[in-house]
Amino acid sequence: MKLFKPLSLGTNLFKGYSLEEALDLVKEAKFEYAELSSIINMCEHIDPKQISEEYAAEVKKMLDQKELKCHAVSGHVDLTEEDQLQDFLKKIEFSGRIGAKIINTNSGPASRLDIFKKNMPRIIAMAEKWNVIIGLESHGDIISTAQESVSIFRYYNHPLVRLNYDTGNTLFYSSGHVVIEEDIKYGLEFLEHLHLKDIIISNQNVEYCPIGDGNVNFPAVFDVLKQMGHPIPCGLEIPVHVKGVLGAIKPTNTPMPKAKALEAVKRSVDYLKKVLP
Repeated sequence: MKLFKPLSLGTNLFKGYSLEEALDLVKEAKFEYAELSSIINMCEHIDPKQISEEYAAEVKKMLDQKELKCHAVSGHVDLTEEDQLQDFLKKIEFSGRIGAKIINTNSGPASRLDIFKKNMPRIIAMAEKWNVIIGLESHGDIISTAQESVSIFRYYNHPLVRLNYDTGNTLFYSSGHVVIEEDIKYGLEFLEHLHLKDIIISNQNVEYCPIGDGNVNFPAVFDVLKQMGHPIPCGLEIPVHVKGVLGAIKPTNTPMPKAKALEAVKRSVDYLKKVLP
């Protein structure tokens, strides 16, 4: 998998398990890197209310004991809501303390762009303090498709404000209309991290699935990514417990049985081994 380095497994697949159990499952899936989940209202293996210097040291010790590393943290919040912003600032510090290089997040509703811009100086200042990249994720909000959002990255033009492109999210929030391999081209200049995520959209029904089982044309996406000429940090997000209809999805039946979760990982990895250049 030379196109991606490092390649992480997101712990959000293991919603309902403790952080330690989730890390054990990442290890069992034969990954060296875990993308720790601290996603509000979805999966908070890292609880922002617990974050402190001591808590970060405990998590780092747990990673070290399991011989795992963390390149990226999923720290998703709405950056236009003050209480969530305060949590996010703590998550940046946490990321820096455990040695993570990037923290990924959604941005907030497009209608609150003015508040987002007002808040960004505080976010950038904390990112600079801890030398952590802010990965603004394609999430159907202020950052939507790469084509629609590239102006935001040009506006900041900052080495610590970069794009985390999520293939499944971009397809979902466009109701299946965006051609991912075409859209991602607009973001290559600012692309810092990738979430590989697949999704099945059939009429109004939505189901996240193992990578390769859904509607994303990954071979075509990988052909575009090769143009970058260097490996890209990447996290596999395989939230197969998330389903619903367009505009309304949520986790169901969590925690998933461990064997079923690990089978979704294996199916995804086997597919990538077949199609990656």
